[in-house]
Amino acid sequence: MEHVSDSTVERAGRWFKGLGRRTQLVLGQGTPLGLVSQILAEHYADRPAFEVDASFPGFVARDVWTYTDVERAVARLAAAYQDFSFFSQRRILIAIGNRMDTLMHIFALARVGAIPVPINPRLKHEEFEAVVKASQATGIIADGDVFRRWSTSAVIEELERCWSGADEAPDDDLCHDLVGWLESYPEEKRETCASSSLTDTALLLATSGTTGHPKAAALTSRGLLGGIGWLMALPVGLQSGLRAQRDVMMAALPLTHVMGLSTALAALCAGVTYVHVQRFRAKEMLERLVSRRPNVFIGVPTMYADLEAEGIAQRDVSCVQLWVSAADAMPPDRARRFQSYGAAGLLLGRAVGLAGFADIYGMVELSGPMALRWYALSPFAQTPLPSICFALPGFEVRAVDEHGHVLGFGKQGELQVRGGGVLRRYEGARGTGPDEDGWFATGDIATVWAAGFFSIEGRSRDRLKVGGFSVFPAEVETTLRKHPAVKEVALVGLPDERLGDKPVALVVPEDEPFPSEDFLAWAAEHIAGYRKPHQVFLSENIPRGNHGKIDRQAATLLVQDLLEKMS
Repeated sequence: MEHVSDSTVERAGRWFKGLGRRTQLVLGQGTPLGLVSQILAEHYADRPAFEVDASFPGFVARDVWTYTDVERAVARLAAAYQDFSFFSQRRILIAIGNRMDTLMHIFALARVGAIPVPINPRLKHEEFEAVVKASQATGIIADGDVFRRWSTSAVIEELERCWSGADEAPDDDLCHDLVGWLESYPEEKRETCASSSLTDTALLLATSGTTGHPKAAALTSRGLLGGIGWLMALPVGLQSGLRAQRDVMMAALPLTHVMGLSTALAALCAGVTYVHVQRFRAKEMLERLVSRRPNVFIGVPTMYADLEAEGIAQRDVSCVQLWVSAADAMPPDRARRFQSYGAAGLLLGRAVGLAGFADIYGMVELSGPMALRWYALSPFAQTPLPSICFALPGFEVRAVDEHGHVLGFGKQGELQVRGGGVLRRYEGARGTGPDEDGWFATGDIATVWAAGFFSIEGRSRDRLKVGGFSVFPAEVETTLRKHPAVKEVALVGLPDERLGDKPVALVVPEDEPFPSEDFLAWAAEHIAGYRKPHQVFLSENIPRGNHGKIDRQAATLLVQDLLEKMS
């Protein structure tokens, strides 16, 4: 009988185990977040995973990272976090620049059983402290400049601290040096995952709320990956054949935002090269589109408006076969124009037809995309096909009235969603999140039809969309009320072609004259840029409903009347 070596048996065992995990991912069951890079590296190996415009601290500088490179880096980081024993099984903030190593830190922390909490590194002190409280984080990984910015925060000393290696080292003897550890232990790596659960909390993402307090949405591995794992089965990202190296996705989305995170995860699962741009600047992005020639571009409506202002209509971007917009509703006329800037494909070297356009509906509470309005590719440049809006597989939708009663098809009400991507709960906010049957109230107004088709009719006045980011007025108002010259205040949104909503403050002053310029400068110091008010309107009172709650629709109309009188 022929002897089979132990190494051959072990390799066969690993192959079958990997096949089972890949199949599980493709079938929408998800996989532990800490094993994602490992499973994809087994499947795609040395295929390019992403192209970057910045090096990562602690690793060899390279412009292109393969799937094998990514897994090797994750295993090294996981070994470091395992050695930093306080990071295992804890909730750890990630506050670094918008680099792709954010994703590797997420995978590595998940591998050692920690719950990663990626946050915006430009939060103001009060916002940072509120997120720490909501997430119940006990540790933080941050760049040097972030540590210096938050050095006077009341909570930073209470956290276990780890310097990412980017920027100058913080002047802090108790801060761990991640890059120093990697250099001291060049061969250490961790490949096993501490948790195999798909339904436990795997990631916390900070979100605002209508109550005036930030919350942390508890997302699961199944929720984050269940709706995108099937992309592994698509014949895209191929490195040989007629479409060799043709599939390239480009985006400049923040990885601490659910759309940026889900975009990166989707690109990795699909096996397409992801060109990640740290910061969106319309002129530079347009030049990169023309020179790199990706066939997929993903942005938010503000980016599309800026690209048009920069003159994209006069440039050759026919390489783009699919435009994707997320985080806010895309005006249909702009979506149609971008279809014509791209193309359905090439015929004898010439662009033909109209590109596809996917306008995604989603939010952090739904682990990213939940539905889309699809403007289909058309082989005829002058014949656009009708658009349709539908829920993605794995989600159910319904509309309810103000009393929570389910409405029939074709009737308008608040949109509720149920499915594997819905958050488990909000941390730091009891009694919120999905109901006992799993239905989550989005706050948006919609008309629902059979088979998951629906249309968004409007947005709750309790939520603004500013440049693709959700802004909850109640939370901003909590900060604005602390200004000594403010008696009452309401934050409302004025329609803006570029931003979607432009936040402005309706203020009842304590005394006259009200220091508007000083107030706006003070707000800019205490509130993140996209949430701060851009203008002040004065009033003798704030419109309120029967129960004393701000009537946001009436407040918005009052501001519009005041604006009209000013003009």
